[in-house]
Amino acid sequence: MTTCHDNQISSDLRADRDTIEDIERKLTQDPDSPSLHYNLGLALTRSKQWEKAILEFRTAMKLRPGLLEARVNIAGILLQKGDYDGCIEESLKALEFRPDLVEACINIGIAFSHKGVLDQAQKSFEKALVIDPKSVVAHLNLGNIYLASGNFAKAIEHNSHAVQLKPEFGMAHNNLAVAYFQNDEIEKAQIHAREALGLGYQVNPEFLKQLEN
Repeated sequence: MTTCHDNQISSDLRADRDTIEDIERKLTQDPDSPSLHYNLGLALTRSKQWEKAILEFRTAMKLRPGLLEARVNIAGILLQKGDYDGCIEESLKALEFRPDLVEACINIGIAFSHKGVLDQAQKSFEKALVIDPKSVVAHLNLGNIYLASGNFAKAIEHNSHAVQLKPEFGMAHNNLAVAYFQNDEIEKAQIHAREALGLGYQVNPEFLKQLEN
């Protein structure tokens, strides 16, 4: 099952694009600035310096306890590192303060998917869609769960939503093609497989051979 991670690490609208060195220099002047620590965490995340990023996000949270985006970002990093239990724990803590954090719900869903606990993953993605019915990532991952369980109609429904919301998303077209193929709707599968290829997505060559036969 291909899990979509597009928005597993949230970004702060106020975050600048300064280099790590620039932000560290600013911190020497203002070491108690939660925004600077948070932005440094983002910069370190972009450069995949995971442990240092987590430290900066935790410092930002100490200085500004309501900065839940920092906790969501920590959860996203833990997800990237394969620490699924840690990701779930951090995400649940964020949801205690703000139950409408869609990114936290998605992180939990992805973590449970990797753990193979698909019923819990499904609940998390469904919760994400209650909060944001236009979440492409939630629709895509929920479609994957239904595909894995053999509910092809539901898989088509959610992958279709993902394609409608983001027509340029090659993975969504690919997953919709697979769902149609499993539902014996070959022509529709071929259409979306071609769309995925046209968008630069690497469709499984074996799947393409199956579509041709």
